[in-house]
Amino acid sequence: MTKSSDAETFQAEIIRRYDAPMYRAMLEVYGDQIHPGFLEGDDDDIREAALRATARLAQLANITAGASVLETACGVGGTARYLAAARGATVVATNIARSQLATAEEWTRNAPGAGRIRFEFADYHALPYADSSFDVYWCQDSLLFSTDKPRALAEAARVVRPGGIIAISDLVVVGTPVPDAAALLTAISAPGFWSAEDYRNGLTAAGFEGIVVEDWSRHVLPSFDLLTAEIAAKRAQLAAIASEADVAETLERYALWCKASRTGNLGWVALVGIRRTMP
Repeated sequence: MTKSSDAETFQAEIIRRYDAPMYRAMLEVYGDQIHPGFLEGDDDDIREAALRATARLAQLANITAGASVLETACGVGGTARYLAAARGATVVATNIARSQLATAEEWTRNAPGAGRIRFEFADYHALPYADSSFDVYWCQDSLLFSTDKPRALAEAARVVRPGGIIAISDLVVVGTPVPDAAALLTAISAPGFWSAEDYRNGLTAAGFEGIVVEDWSRHVLPSFDLLTAEIAAKRAQLAAIASEADVAETLERYALWCKASRTGNLGWVALVGIRRTMP
């Protein structure tokens, strides 16, 4: 199989996963913020914790009223709604999963700031927007699934105006995993994880400078432990939306996330950079 066909097969699998009933069921766990969070105590709520991570990334990016933001891999629109309502931004939120886009539009009707949000189908490897169209490019915990990360970052640089901002967070590989840990990470993300330094270098190569990296790794294992516990606690509820087999498979997948986190080789970082004004 060629590299191109491998990438297409993986992308199709990601879309299939997002469009499956189990993904809709998982919204009962995640709410509209589908990523890890900043947990502050044993009785913390994953939804509130995840929103704190979104708010911190927006703070690092200094997103203010009137900013035009392109969000890629937007999930069901939770971040777009936050950026529009709390930050006053205008957001074009994109995704490759049409079922997610439909849910995002449904959940955004009559939400605060809804008039400043537009949902569109787009792949972050080939964005259908003109050069220098946005003040900010935003991608939250989704580039790990990119089959061509340099191309995705180049597209980010292309659509952001000179002097504009890229704001991303992502799960990353830390250190040099031993073979068993490396196999775990491969099982989680077939395209392969980048390290924080890989992202820094990738952003620089794409045309960004002044890159700030903030390490959020201490939140990874607590987040996945809590998510796994929430899935188990809501097992019957989730099975009624999807199936018992789907829930069992999901618990197995999250057990892998937890196991990989415990090796110390799975981290989480935020990166913000500025699009260079000169070539």
